[in-house]
Amino acid sequence: MSENSILSYANGNYIPTETVSINVSGDMVGTFRGYRIFSACRTLNQGKVFRLEDHIERLFRSAEELAMKLPHNREGLRGLINNVVEKNRHHGDLLLEIMYSGGKAAPSGVAPEGPAHVYVIVFPFTPPPDEWYIKGISLASFPYERQWANVKLLNYVGGVLAHQTVVKEYDANEALFVATSDSQTILEGTTFSLFAVDGNDKVITPPINGTILDGITRKVVMEIAPKHGIAVEERTIKLADLPKINEVFITSSTRNIVPVIRVDKTVIGKGIPGKMVKRLSDILEEYQKNYSQP
Repeated sequence: MSENSILSYANGNYIPTETVSINVSGDMVGTFRGYRIFSACRTLNQGKVFRLEDHIERLFRSAEELAMKLPHNREGLRGLINNVVEKNRHHGDLLLEIMYSGGKAAPSGVAPEGPAHVYVIVFPFTPPPDEWYIKGISLASFPYERQWANVKLLNYVGGVLAHQTVVKEYDANEALFVATSDSQTILEGTTFSLFAVDGNDKVITPPINGTILDGITRKVVMEIAPKHGIAVEERTIKLADLPKINEVFITSSTRNIVPVIRVDKTVIGKGIPGKMVKRLSDILEEYQKNYSQP
């Protein structure tokens, strides 16, 4: 193992990220039954995991909803993550993929025999291209609703299919999920939450009503925007509303805020990143610069 190796935690062992593997026979419920949950988070400000408590709470809530038994409590997971970060502190900002995987199968071949296996896979944090923030990105809509939408499952077949089809068709950067019932109601993206800015400069975002994930950065934006006099409202948004929308942007833990200038063939606003996206991006950047929560 090289001294320069980034170390990940793989079900009891610290090993270089490039050598992490999963024993299929020892993780049949995760590998063959798809019984897995995860959360992706990043570090900043000398090893602080941004909004760690939110990620931990979402993981434990997800496990409870799926009746998944975990090998430790919240304090145990918190200690594990902090230990992983400490071992990699000299590598700069990190991306952490925290995963619980079903484990060995009981005689039924479906149910897990014991607690889920835990992995914390570590990579150098690499932000999106600067061009995304300067010029904006485009989205392609795709009728799809995730199973257990409020749980961060490791099942991205809808996102993969969208990228194999509509993203290529519209020469887009990412896919935007819309309700299968009407192919109009905007839900969320493959790996992000969506916001829009209406004609009154009010920031709006689809509601948490069982159809979308409660994104961590989504939560942060909804917390900090009102403190700067920016109104935020959870409200249904449809594709047909977009011609009257001033701005659209996406949020995620690995991308912060990225402006959207086109959805399918609809150009958003003037087709360039707007003033609200810039203002919110500056507010979030300042918040992260001063972030000190362990």
